[in-house]
Amino acid sequence: MSRGLHHLHEKLLLESLKADSQQAFDEIYRRHARDLFVRAYHKTGVKEISEDIIQDIFTSLWMKRAQIEVRQSLGAYLHGALDNQIVDYYRKACTRLKHLDQLIELFDQPEASPIDKLAYKEQESALHHYIAGLSRSVRDIFILSRYEQLSSDEISRRLNMSNQTVRNQISKALKILREKMTPPELPGAGPAKK
Repeated sequence: MSRGLHHLHEKLLLESLKADSQQAFDEIYRRHARDLFVRAYHKTGVKEISEDIIQDIFTSLWMKRAQIEVRQSLGAYLHGALDNQIVDYYRKACTRLKHLDQLIELFDQPEASPIDKLAYKEQESALHHYIAGLSRSVRDIFILSRYEQLSSDEISRRLNMSNQTVRNQISKALKILREKMTPPELPGAGPAKK
């Protein structure tokens, strides 16, 4: 490692990183990885998950090096990225637990009748058909959100669009799908009376 890079001010180090300097990246990693790992481990309690989070942060740093805008310090930027990764980790863990609870509940239920299975298959087929009918951008965002379990922040970063646009597209998809999947009212039924 170059001794000159070791003593570079953060601003120069960032400029070198943006200019594709592997040495600058290595120096940033050397300066910050251990502290980030300790904090991640303190928050998650799992070494392997903490290592994965740190790897994701530095992979993202390298992949997005040309677009990085550090407003305070590089350490603050990396700690902010760490906090976001930890929140995403817990969000995904909660989603997995929710799905696990649903799966356990499903296994605890008696076997569905052939008619129920057929109705489920028909609904599932209709849902896939309606999803396929969404505009491409709405469909892609919906699939990333609901099937790949990505947060709106992750989707906005992946697709390079604003977080608000992602949330609007998800809301639009849900509204369209609810309308399509809701059975029509029977003629003369009208709204329910209290």
